[in-house]
Amino acid sequence: MSNVRTLKDINKRGHRLGSAYEQELEKKLRTAIDFNSEIIDFNEKLQAENSEYSELEKESQRTYADIGNKISQLNASSVKVRSQLISERTSHAEQKAEYSAEIKSLKSSIKTLKREATLAQKASSADKIKILSLEVKIRELEGKLEDIDLERTYHGLDVIGGMIEDPAQINLSDPKEIDSLRLELERANEDLNSKKYEIECMEKGIKVTHEITRREVDALYSARSKLMEKNAHLQELLSKKEPRGASHNEVDTPPPPMNDSLQLGPEGIPSTLNPPSQIISVGGAEAVPLLATAPIITNFSMSPMLIYSILTLVLITIICFMARKW
Repeated sequence: MSNVRTLKDINKRGHRLGSAYEQELEKKLRTAIDFNSEIIDFNEKLQAENSEYSELEKESQRTYADIGNKISQLNASSVKVRSQLISERTSHAEQKAEYSAEIKSLKSSIKTLKREATLAQKASSADKIKILSLEVKIRELEGKLEDIDLERTYHGLDVIGGMIEDPAQINLSDPKEIDSLRLELERANEDLNSKKYEIECMEKGIKVTHEITRREVDALYSARSKLMEKNAHLQELLSKKEPRGASHNEVDTPPPPMNDSLQLGPEGIPSTLNPPSQIISVGGAEAVPLLATAPIITNFSMSPMLIYSILTLVLITIICFMARKW
């Protein structure tokens, strides 16, 4: 069995606490932690604003639905009033046709009586009484005709005053109310569109943040690969220097390949990191596999920013450790 060395054992061999390397490491760690906290706070603010805008959008949709219901009710009442007005106008037209037919019949009777009066005037004076009676009858018919005309006029005024007055009021009041509701609907639509635009801007900002994070993580992957190559080269050199068969030259666990130790999520963000926890001891010198100094176990629920921060801390630790070795 090979001896497993830790960072405390290495510090006890002469590396004093508070050295330049440890101060620089502490400074970098604090900077990374502060940057991680700022990013998490910014992400929480974005999520809070997004939820607020979602509530505003729902409220705008409810207002839009209420206005649509009011407009539908007004349209239904307007259709009902128009149908009543059409029926009243139809009834008025029928009555007007009846009065017109009666007037025509009376005019025809008047013409007949006048013709008879003309013929009677040509008769003898004995027929003057008959002529006078016919003239009286004509006057009576003319008076009756005037009465019918007056009655028709009064009826028309009653129809206009009683049946057209209400539709006129409706036409004067309802259009204004409909216009005001339409104006309110347009304003609600404008507010909804502005909220949607703001939400789209927020989503674009989050997408850009994810892209930047992905690029940074890709750069970290590249640095990790280079460090793995250096670590493997160091192991080869140490194995060549020591004789074979020694128990302390045995390698406990080789470093895992890149594809097995890291899996990417659906957006290119690392979702699971499985670093080895073993330390390879060869000839009294420790060859630490990548990510062995800080075991990390993540899952799909961790945010990409948190993973990026953890990777940054791990890489800083590895770089400092490798600098001490060289």
